[in-house]
Amino acid sequence: MKIRVPDYFKDFKCIASECEDTCCAGWEVLIDDETYKKYQKVEGKFGQKLRSEIVEDDGEYIFTLKGNNCPFLNEGKLCDIYNEIGEEGLCHTCKQYPRYKEEFGNLREIGLSLSCPEAARIILSDSKKMKLEISENLEEVASYNDINGMLFMNLLKCRKVFIDILQNRDINLNDRASLLLKFADEIQEKIDADDIDDIEGIREKYLDDSFINEVISSLDKYKGEEDVKYRNIYKFIKVFKELKHIHSNDPLDLEELVNCFWQRDDEEFYIGKHEAFNIYYEEKMYKFEKLLVYFIFRYFMKGVFDYDVSAKVVLAVVSYLMIKELFVVRWMKNGEFTDADAVDIMHMYSKDIEHLEENLESLADSFNRNEIFKVEELLIML
Repeated sequence: MKIRVPDYFKDFKCIASECEDTCCAGWEVLIDDETYKKYQKVEGKFGQKLRSEIVEDDGEYIFTLKGNNCPFLNEGKLCDIYNEIGEEGLCHTCKQYPRYKEEFGNLREIGLSLSCPEAARIILSDSKKMKLEISENLEEVASYNDINGMLFMNLLKCRKVFIDILQNRDINLNDRASLLLKFADEIQEKIDADDIDDIEGIREKYLDDSFINEVISSLDKYKGEEDVKYRNIYKFIKVFKELKHIHSNDPLDLEELVNCFWQRDDEEFYIGKHEAFNIYYEEKMYKFEKLLVYFIFRYFMKGVFDYDVSAKVVLAVVSYLMIKELFVVRWMKNGEFTDADAVDIMHMYSKDIEHLEENLESLADSFNRNEIFKVEELLIML
């Protein structure tokens, strides 16, 4: 089995009760079958409590939340299961988090989720470009995915080009994001036409500096449409407000965002504040690059399963645009914007949006149906 991870993966270590958030709140914990059987054998009062907190939901076993917390989260922000029966007593989800993995036959990719504050700190910590590291172990492949091998190889090669483009700091970040959208759109056209072999030709174009420069020059026609951007961001917010959230208290502060910029219906005020933030945050813009790279590494290859590459790239770009809006409002509110603010906003966005498959499916559906998420509209937004 080949294992591919981002170079920062090895730096993660849970800081437990010192963390400003907890992974034991906000979502119900799914208990895998092996752990469920183990819990049936735990003796004594703790065993009784353990079983009493498990409910079956649509054929799956979960711990029900107490308020917003796992019932085994104690006052010291530590896990009673871990304290009582050790790490081997944790279910698969709790053992692995914030690690995520995806398998493609004999290739396993593992990363760290931004939803964990400590993982977010590591991902965003410095301006160093992300590198992917690969190793190999003797583990046998349990099963091979039923995937199109030609599509897989093409997408894997394309993703490398995507990440290289994103980390090319000689190009303006918004132009890099625009290049990704156009690149993905061309790939999607070939997938939809069942012309998988032709993807290689698209990849070769985006390796050509002269072609890249031509595309960047062509983006000029999308500049200056500030009124469209102002209207569309508001439409973005309405889509995000309709998603399912981890709690009812507006975890992303979307209402504050609306009140700040759209209650007064002042496009010039909106544009002026964003221009000022861009100047203020110029030396830290690499954090948005890191964000985009995170989304491309985590989601792009999932296109081999559902044949929807475009939605994965749109998710990355829309997440960048939404998170930047939240940055600007926090900066306006506090008069400054710290690294802790960046971690707080990005981890909460990830926790609220990424950790419910229903949200990702809903967004993918919106990307395909809603005109504001079409490539031409998004290029104006950038």
